[in-house]
Amino acid sequence: MFSLMANCCNWLKRWREPARKVTLVMVGLDNAGKTATVRGIQGENPEDVAPTVGFSKVDLKQGKFDVTIFDLGGGKRIRGIWKNYYSESHGVVFVVDSSDVQRIQETRETMAEVLQHPRIAGKPVLVLANKQDQEGALAEADIIENLSLEKLVNENKCLCQIEPCSAVLGYGKKFDKSIKKGMKWLLNNIAKDYEAITERVQKDTAEQRAQEDQDKKERAERVRRIRAERSVLLGPER
Repeated sequence: MFSLMANCCNWLKRWREPARKVTLVMVGLDNAGKTATVRGIQGENPEDVAPTVGFSKVDLKQGKFDVTIFDLGGGKRIRGIWKNYYSESHGVVFVVDSSDVQRIQETRETMAEVLQHPRIAGKPVLVLANKQDQEGALAEADIIENLSLEKLVNENKCLCQIEPCSAVLGYGKKFDKSIKKGMKWLLNNIAKDYEAITERVQKDTAEQRAQEDQDKKERAERVRRIRAERSVLLGPER
């Protein structure tokens, strides 16, 4: 009887707990399948998606989590903005095109830059080895070896899970179960250390905003100084 009451109390406590807010960044080279993956997670058709220019933001519910995903464009010219989103992220989803063997070195170098960043190192990382349906796609073991993944995550103290998958195989009930499994792993590991990660997110975000404000003031001061110098050179208007 007492055991039943205790179980009911525990259930009510969990039911009343507010949903935990989690922010994820989804990164990877252009054409890796990031947007298709996000569409599939949303339960939408992942086919015929346009490449992301800049970023797109998606809010969705995953179990007890209110999740925000920043789907960041993977083109070389846009990767520079990725770091602007690291401070507020609780974890990372890195999507790899398993079939694009020619760009595996570029993928390795890009992943290293992400995981080595001080605002990402130590956070959990889900690697989705996408496009397993394509001919010639690298197997899980080959991707781990080619990306030097074990060495990279150990050096940067990142918990990591790799899931071979194909984001375009279907959606809804037909959506790749490996992606669902990977997302569950990522959110569960964030939950285990939620308070510490959230505290870090808040600290990093505050520092980034302070730096951005300082940079803005310095730019304004430079503009003011240039205008003042130009006014002296040109002399007073007649």
